[in-house]
Amino acid sequence: MKLKLIVLIITLFSVSCTNTGYTISKVSYEDNIKVLDSIDDIDIELIIKPYRDKIKTLEKTVGFSKESYSIRDGKLESTLGNLIADILYEESNPEFYKITSNNIDFALFNYGGVRGTLNKGEITQHDLFTIMPWKNLATVVKIKGEKVIDLVDYFNNENLAHPSTRLEIEFINNKIKKILINKRKFDKNKSYYVLTSNFLQEGGDKMTFFKDPLELYNLNLNLRDLLIKSIENKKTIESKLDNRIFRSE
Repeated sequence: MKLKLIVLIITLFSVSCTNTGYTISKVSYEDNIKVLDSIDDIDIELIIKPYRDKIKTLEKTVGFSKESYSIRDGKLESTLGNLIADILYEESNPEFYKITSNNIDFALFNYGGVRGTLNKGEITQHDLFTIMPWKNLATVVKIKGEKVIDLVDYFNNENLAHPSTRLEIEFINNKIKKILINKRKFDKNKSYYVLTSNFLQEGGDKMTFFKDPLELYNLNLNLRDLLIKSIENKKTIESKLDNRIFRSE
């Protein structure tokens, strides 16, 4: 294969000591530079195939959503956040129980970790990669009741719909009125097992209450993979706002 490639060599000189204008004084070029056609169709296919296969995988339909769900359709909770937190708890708790013979008390993730909206209709793997683009792992921490108070204060101050489940909080203005964990009244003298991500456990998104826990368990489960697996099993999903965390005035 022969391509004509023109290389321009431009010589510039300044027309004034006080102005920055330039003018072209000379142009030259080289012609007929040979480019060898050294890659055949088989080589190209070997390069492209892994990417083509990955794209096909992402296009795979894994389930159906009854409605469109967003991380931004509520104040201190959201339909998408509730859905994600509920699913991740359901998928992670049996694995945690196998390891410890204990149940996870509640789960908390971060608003900023949810990057997309789940539209009504068919759900593809690409949709879920868009919603949860990170490779975060399911992590469980055991924290004291006083750190749970720090966690609730974080909710209060952030005023964002961080995905959570098995945790119910009612604020009146900026004061805490009620905290329930798994439908039971919160006891500040107890310790609790909390499901989160490895990123947040390390203090990401200012969630410092997860650092230096009493106990730490990495379940080695990718959160996005858990979400995909659950939706594949459920086939059809739905979610709603249920006032699990809200503020009265």
